[in-house]
Amino acid sequence: MSSEEVAKNSVRRNSLIMASGTLASRLTGMIRTILLAAAVGTTGIAANAYQTGSSVPQIVYTLISGGLFNAILVPQIVRTLKSEDSKKHLDKLVTLSILLLLGITAIMMLGTNILTSIFLSSSWTGPQRALANAFTLWCTPQIFFYGLYTVLGQILAAKDKFTMYAWSSVAANVVSSAGFIAFLVLFGNASRQPLEFWTTDKIALTAGTWTLGVAVQALLLFIPLIRSGYRFGFSWGFRGIGLRSMGSVAVWSLAITVMMQITSIITSRIASGAPLAAGDEFHVAGNGSYQNAMSIYILPYSLFAVSLATATFPQISSFVAEHKLQKASEVVSRTMRSSSLIMFFFTSVMLAIPLELAAVFLPSVDGEQMMLLSPIIFTMTLGLPFTSLVLLAQRTFYAFEDGKSPFIIQAVQSAIMVAIQVGIWLLAPAQIQTSLLGLAVSVSYIVCIPLLLVMVYRRFRGDFAIGHLVVVHIKILLASVGAYVASEGTEYVLSVLLHFNPSTSSGRTAWFVAVFICAVVALVGFAAYALVLVALGTREFTDGMRAVLARLSSLPILPALFSKISSVDSSTKSSRRRHAK
Repeated sequence: MSSEEVAKNSVRRNSLIMASGTLASRLTGMIRTILLAAAVGTTGIAANAYQTGSSVPQIVYTLISGGLFNAILVPQIVRTLKSEDSKKHLDKLVTLSILLLLGITAIMMLGTNILTSIFLSSSWTGPQRALANAFTLWCTPQIFFYGLYTVLGQILAAKDKFTMYAWSSVAANVVSSAGFIAFLVLFGNASRQPLEFWTTDKIALTAGTWTLGVAVQALLLFIPLIRSGYRFGFSWGFRGIGLRSMGSVAVWSLAITVMMQITSIITSRIASGAPLAAGDEFHVAGNGSYQNAMSIYILPYSLFAVSLATATFPQISSFVAEHKLQKASEVVSRTMRSSSLIMFFFTSVMLAIPLELAAVFLPSVDGEQMMLLSPIIFTMTLGLPFTSLVLLAQRTFYAFEDGKSPFIIQAVQSAIMVAIQVGIWLLAPAQIQTSLLGLAVSVSYIVCIPLLLVMVYRRFRGDFAIGHLVVVHIKILLASVGAYVASEGTEYVLSVLLHFNPSTSSGRTAWFVAVFICAVVALVGFAAYALVLVALGTREFTDGMRAVLARLSSLPILPALFSKISSVDSSTKSSRRRHAK
C-alpha cells in the first residue's frame, strides 16, 4: 500500500471516528436540549435570558477554535511534533494557551454585566437583565474549558488519536442533562415563572451543571494524552516556538473575531428584542427560538463538515509544511466535493420538513413553539452547504499560516450580513424578524462562494482543479433540486394522510408521526438524489457509495443494490460514448 493510500485510509478512519463521536454528542446534546426546553421553554424572558447567557461562551469558543487556535496552534503543533525538542515546545504552547485562556475568562467574568448588555436588546428591563447576567456569569468559565479542550484536542489530532477528542463531549451533555432532570424533578416547567423564581440554586442547576459538564469534557482529554506518552508540565519563556511567524496570522484572526462578534451581537439584540417589540413574549420567536433552531440546523454541519475539516486539517498542514502543494490541493478539493455531496442532500431534505424536525428534536415544547421554530430552520438551511465550504477554505488558508485570506472572506460575509440585518431591523415586522435573521446568514455565505474559490485557486498558485470542482457542484445542485421536489411532495402527501398538525395534536402519537414522515422523506429524497447523480455520471457519488458499501459488504442485500447502481452508471457512460461517436 502506497503512502498516499495510507494517508487516505487514515483520513477516512479519523473522519469516521469524528463523525461517530459527533453523532453521539449531538444525540445526547438533543436530549439535553429537550430537557432544557422542558425546563425553561423556547419563548419568554427566562428562555431568552438562558440562551443569551449560555451562548456567550459558545460564541467565544467558536471564535477561538475557528480563529486564533486553529490559525496559530495546529500548524505549530504539526511542526513541533516533527522537531527534536517536541516535548519542550509543546509544553510552552500549552502553557501559553492556558495563560491566554485564563486571562480571557477572567476579563469576561469581571465584565459580565457589560458583556450581557451588548447581546441584549435595550428594551429589556433591569430585573430581566439581572437574570441574563446571572446565567452568563455561571456559564462564562466554559470559555477556559472549551479553549483547553480545543488545545488538547488538536494535539491529539496531530498525534492521530481522535477517539476521546471526538467522544468526550458526550460527558458534558450527560452532566448537564442530569442537572436539568434534577431541576424538573424539583421545580417542574418554569417557562412562565416570575423573575423572582430564579434564585441561585435554580440557576446553578441549569447553567452551573452545564459548565461542570464542559470542564469534564476538557479534563478527560488528559487521559489519552498521557497514554500517548505526553505528560504536560508548565514551561515558561516563549522564545523559539514560532510566535514571530504566528504574529501576522494572530492579528488577522483577531480582526475576524471582531467581525464575527459584531454579527453575533446584532443577531442577539434583534432576536432578544423582537418579542418585546411585538408586545408578545410567548408567541413571537426570540433568541430562545433562534438558538434552538440553530441547534437543529447545525447537526449535519457539525456531524460531517466539521468532522471532515478536523480530520483532514493536520494532513493539509503537513503537506503544506513539506511543500507538497499538489497533494494538499487534491485533499482540499476532495474534501470540498465530499462535504458538498453530503450537505446538499441534507439541505434538500431539511427544507421540506422543518416543522417535522422541530417536532422530532423538541418534543417537550408545544405545537405553537414548534411553528415558530420552523421558518427559522428553513431560512438557515438554505445556506448549509455554503457554510461548510467556507469552513474548509478557512482551514486551508490557516494551513498556509495565511490569516489575510480568511479575513477578506469574513469581511465580505460580515458586511453582507450586517446590511441585511439592519434592513430586517428597520423594515421587517417584529413578528418575523427572527426568522429573517436565518436568511441573512444563508445569503451572506452564498454570496461569498465565488470569491472564496478564486482565492483558494490563487493560494495554490493555479494548481487547483477549480473547473472540475465547479462542474461537480453543478451536478450536485441539480440533484439536490430533484431531491427537494421529491421530498416536498412526499412531505405534503404524508402530512395530509397522517393528519400531522402540531398545533392541534401532541404527545407520543404526534412525535412518532413526525419521525415517520422524516424517515420516509429522507429515503425518497435520497433515492431521487442518487438517481440524478448517477444519471449525470457523478463519480464522487458512485465512488463514495462503493467505499461505504464495501464496509458493509457483510450484508448481502447491499452489494446487490450497489451492483444495480453501478450497472446504471456503466450504461449511462456507454450511452454517452456512443452518442459522442
